[in-house]
Amino acid sequence: MESSPARAGGRRGPPPPPVPDSVDRILAAWAEQAPELPVAPVGVVTRLARVRLRLDEELAGLFAQYDLSAADFGVIAALRRAGPPYQLRQSVLMEQLGLTSGTVSVRLTRLVGKQVVTREPLAHDGRGAVITLTEKGLRLFDQVGPAHLKNEDVVLSALTGPEQEQLAGLLRKLLVGFEHERAVSPLGMVLAPAHLTRRMRVAVGLSDTPGLLVSEVVPGSVAAAAGLQAGDVLTAVDGEPLHSCVSLAEHTMAGRRVVEFTVLRGSDSLTVTMSLPHGTSSASG
Repeated sequence: MESSPARAGGRRGPPPPPVPDSVDRILAAWAEQAPELPVAPVGVVTRLARVRLRLDEELAGLFAQYDLSAADFGVIAALRRAGPPYQLRQSVLMEQLGLTSGTVSVRLTRLVGKQVVTREPLAHDGRGAVITLTEKGLRLFDQVGPAHLKNEDVVLSALTGPEQEQLAGLLRKLLVGFEHERAVSPLGMVLAPAHLTRRMRVAVGLSDTPGLLVSEVVPGSVAAAAGLQAGDVLTAVDGEPLHSCVSLAEHTMAGRRVVEFTVLRGSDSLTVTMSLPHGTSSASG
């Protein structure tokens, strides 16, 4: 058998092109019809949407075997995670599930009817309610929980363990940007996420530049001593582009005592050096 040129010479050629998916066809069509459009985000956002749709279909099939919906299981799992006596206030449950009061109420009515949970008014607050997982609900979780986790493992089979960890890390970084709209740093500054930073700069006629907007600086803090001001945008740390408070925390927790920020102040770029207190993590939600 004839050796490939890469193996014969001990060199690797260029990596092969990726196997195309449905989104690649969309991107190719845009490249042909409107090459001036910056369609790169479609490669992320549309793939997330299509993967979510397929995941929902796979998960719904398993839950249907137990006469449950994914929404039903979300309530059951939240109560089970709470530990004995497996109960939460309805307002807390609503917050954990990220849903409106009306949507949670509909889900609970269904589960109360199935005797999976009970809903009782709070003794000291007639407008509130406490939700408790029943014995039947506990037994149901013990049946569904392991099967659900196995099903999730199966639907991720296209990714190796390290690839799943890498994807989880990237998704965490993206989600933090939406969930932590005020990242409070021990260094004495409050940071807005990159997507809000870009929108706020454009709204006042400044450049559309990714980074972390300093919305507040605490007097007497490390950030104040370094000369940072409200309105500054941290665009890089030690030369590395800075788009997330997750990256900032990881960077400054790496044992550095002095870091150098590239800062955009209005339209001017400047460098700010900051001494980090021992054991300081730069950002938290």
